[in-house]
Amino acid sequence: MVRSPSGFRERTFRELAEVLRGRFPELPEGFTLREGLARAREAAPMLDWGEIYRALDGYEAYRYGGLPEPDSPQPALAGLVAALGGSRS
Repeated sequence: MVRSPSGFRERTFRELAEVLRGRFPELPEGFTLREGLARAREAAPMLDWGEIYRALDGYEAYRYGGLPEPDSPQPALAGLVAALGGSRS
């Protein structure tokens, strides 16, 4: 079951996908967030990648596994979006 987008975490990941597309235009159409994050990790190695991947794991568990979506902020993701040139700070 794939859940439809809704809350804060969904918006954060949607923005992340847009920033990854803009920053890495060579990513294939329909790239996965993990593919995009592999490129981003090379561009921004100073970030807390453990926390970023934990946030992705939680998002995938919500989106594809049926777990509830937390409405909490995702500071590691916001830092990644900002480091890649997005609007979050």
